[in-house]
Amino acid sequence: MLTVMSFNIASGKRIDGELDLELTAQAIEQGKVDIAGLQEVDRNFSSRSEFLDQAKWLSNRLGMEMAYGPNLIDRGAGGARPKREYGNAILSRHPIIASKNHDLSAVESHPEDFEPRGMLEAVIEVAGRRFSFYNTHLSLIDEEVDRNLTEILAITTSNPLPQLLVGDFNAAPSTKHIQRFSKHFHNAFGAGPYPDTYKKQGDHGQKIDYIFHNNYFESLEAWTIKNEASDHVPIVAKIRNLQNSNNF
Repeated sequence: MLTVMSFNIASGKRIDGELDLELTAQAIEQGKVDIAGLQEVDRNFSSRSEFLDQAKWLSNRLGMEMAYGPNLIDRGAGGARPKREYGNAILSRHPIIASKNHDLSAVESHPEDFEPRGMLEAVIEVAGRRFSFYNTHLSLIDEEVDRNLTEILAITTSNPLPQLLVGDFNAAPSTKHIQRFSKHFHNAFGAGPYPDTYKKQGDHGQKIDYIFHNNYFESLEAWTIKNEASDHVPIVAKIRNLQNSNNF
């Protein structure tokens, strides 16, 4: 079995807006996870995160392997300093065999305030079996979410490996987007009441973060982690591989 997490870490800022990456690490530890998909992760990005490589820091702090997929990239200063990057990260206690960041923004034109989106894929090996673990953070704009989901479904349906997919979808379970996606992937929380996953003051009650799996897996249990490490709530699921008799 695997315990997996989806967590939008808000660049390591607590619910009160103060930077506290150690509290982020503690929230991940609290879940006792094997794999975590993290969104809004900075690498050398700005003073908001003290120009820290947050993905590397969390990997070292938690003793987990790491893959990173930047969606905002600015080399800046003529390459005199490290690239400023912002995107998604995957942390794993099992070997990451390969990783790839899939661009979900391949259209001809964008508005000025457009934020590029992507989906990070890590091929992970457990007990001799490999599967794809995807992590994404979708747009706040309805039509972009629809296009992103079309791209995600094209990527995942062409992949023969078992698949887990987590992320901040910026869409509630009742929306057409999640209803559409649920025809192809199973929600780890099942059909029961869905937990609130976003808790910023004034916006309580949003349900926008997910753990999905395909038919190779089943979810045995799913829950949330109580903490103040972000304006998002970490969600966790215990997943079993239906194709493997070696307790994975």
